[in-house]
Amino acid sequence: MANSTVFIALTGLCLAGAPAARGQDAAAAMMAQPATSDYRLSERGFEDAYGFNDTARAVIQLYYARWKTGLTIMKYAGYPVPVATALGRHYEPNPRTYGASPNYSKYYYDSWVAPVVFSLLGVSTFGFIKATIYNRRQLYTVIRQYRATRRLPASVPAAALRPYLKVLLGEMAPAAR
Repeated sequence: MANSTVFIALTGLCLAGAPAARGQDAAAAMMAQPATSDYRLSERGFEDAYGFNDTARAVIQLYYARWKTGLTIMKYAGYPVPVATALGRHYEPNPRTYGASPNYSKYYYDSWVAPVVFSLLGVSTFGFIKATIYNRRQLYTVIRQYRATRRLPASVPAAALRPYLKVLLGEMAPAAR
């Protein structure tokens, strides 16, 4: 009876530490040319697999926050483009009906359409660039480099990590999402 209790307790302790051990194994096995399944993970999956210490988890949270911000900017800046072009498009009058009906083969745009559309596309391009710079493959590379050298690359400033580290260490409440 006592042996089975000890066995159950040890099994429970081993299983409780399994995600951390699996994360350390995955972080230790990071390679230069990873398969796409190695870095196409959710934020939680990335933290479980490669978050081997608080700094690595803070880097993961930083990259995911900036990647999601880029996607949101790209998405919401691109939505109004078709609406603006539809509102600013006008058809020329049909000469065969003496202007009574529009000529659907010829149209023109108001003067405000081009500046509005190009500025929205510029903002959307900014979001695309931000999402590309902070994508998961780049995050994998940064975590791999940090794991090997224990030094953060210049692309990850320490000032940007401070809020995430404070949340991880319990010094500050997490931001509302």
